[in-house]
Amino acid sequence: MKTEFMRLSRSKVELYIECPRCFFADVILKKKRPSTLPFTLNNAVDSLLKKEFDEFRQIGTPHPIQQNTGFIPAAHSNLDLWRNPFKGGISFFDEKHKCTYYGAIDDIWINGNGEFAVVDYKATAKEKRVTTLPEWATSYVRQLSFYNYLLERNGYRMYKKGFLVYLTAITSHERLDSHLKFEATLIEVDLDMTWIEPTLDDIDIVLGQQQMPEKSNTCKYCQFIEDRM
Repeated sequence: MKTEFMRLSRSKVELYIECPRCFFADVILKKKRPSTLPFTLNNAVDSLLKKEFDEFRQIGTPHPIQQNTGFIPAAHSNLDLWRNPFKGGISFFDEKHKCTYYGAIDDIWINGNGEFAVVDYKATAKEKRVTTLPEWATSYVRQLSFYNYLLERNGYRMYKKGFLVYLTAITSHERLDSHLKFEATLIEVDLDMTWIEPTLDDIDIVLGQQQMPEKSNTCKYCQFIEDRM
């Protein structure tokens, strides 16, 4: 049952899209999906990239990957807050739903028109460098779009697209030599804002009911449980 005031993260919204039943079990019944192993290498890449971009942020010049984009790292006083979900992240209180929606961004860039662009860092390992958004990465588009939505609701002028800094650890090298060799690609992403408010409305309805919603037909967690009942 929905409480008077709630906080829902971007990842919880994504969970609802994946499976309304798992979302209800997590948020209302406090029964979470089995946890996965932490992505420690990805977290290391994330942390080091933030430090790298912060160096250019301090001097107000573009990072090499930003050349010819018209963007530089934004020096905003709230950036550390927006990056930290435990301190609130970037958040917006929706009066209609009586719910605070929030998320933790990796980075914000700014162009000469004073528009902010949401940026997320991604890391993978493949034989060749990733140069385009993978077909399966629709959740990445939703992620950037949701962050863009939150910043817009906080009154910021937003660029109509987002960016992924995509690092590929190349597995086709002959030796490791005690370090991974990454190749970076900047991928500009067309945002899709059309799904956000209808989805939040649906979530609000689900949170106000007592009965668990139907599972997603593609949810491997629900299917696993049903197969063993």
